[in-house]
Amino acid sequence: MIGQKFILLDEVDSTNNYTAKLLSEGKMAHGTVILAEKQTAGRGQRGNLWHSASGKQFTCSVYAATAFLSVERYWYLNLAVALAVRDTIQAFIPEKTAIKWPNDVLVNDKKIAGILIETQWNAGMINGAIIGVGINLQRESDLPSSCSLSDFTDNIPEILEMARQLAVLLELQFERLRAGNWNAILQDYHSMLWKKDILIDARIENDWQEGYIRGIDGIGNLLFEINGEEQSFGLKEIAFDY
Repeated sequence: MIGQKFILLDEVDSTNNYTAKLLSEGKMAHGTVILAEKQTAGRGQRGNLWHSASGKQFTCSVYAATAFLSVERYWYLNLAVALAVRDTIQAFIPEKTAIKWPNDVLVNDKKIAGILIETQWNAGMINGAIIGVGINLQRESDLPSSCSLSDFTDNIPEILEMARQLAVLLELQFERLRAGNWNAILQDYHSMLWKKDILIDARIENDWQEGYIRGIDGIGNLLFEINGEEQSFGLKEIAFDY
């Protein structure tokens, strides 16, 4: 079960790195949650850094055994984790949250959380995943593209309180993955997808083009409609301003 064990660190370079080290030493069990008061070299999608000052950001990593997921279905893990993180944030603020593909969480078109999932391979099989989550608790910068929980509420949760909430919601999503509820997961993800079916500009091969986000295809890529034609894009093939 996710959340069966919590480890709270004062400071670490990266909770994902720390989790990987314990895993390599055979000291990591499914569902263990690693938390850090301060993270000095966290990583995000597209190689971005995610630093955190003590008490101002929630940073954690969860190790999950995922051998029950086939390689063909593995991309559903990304959807499930994004939904769990989005639901965790929604539990603490009244403003509507959305998932920007593939797995950033936004409030009022500003980023409040990011996710980095690193898969663990062994003999050609995916045995597990290290799920890294970063959530802005209090504002650390004046970046117009970011926001924090403190922008929307005065009741900022303690790190362990938020971690327990996340663990419960991750476990619910993992139950759906184990049961093979693929359509329900995809439908929920689509219902929370940022700017879905709204005309928006996208950067494709260094050009800006107008179109519509239509959803996710059968391998987890983004479907973006341009001039009436749906096209499929991977992570590094399309970008949006927000």
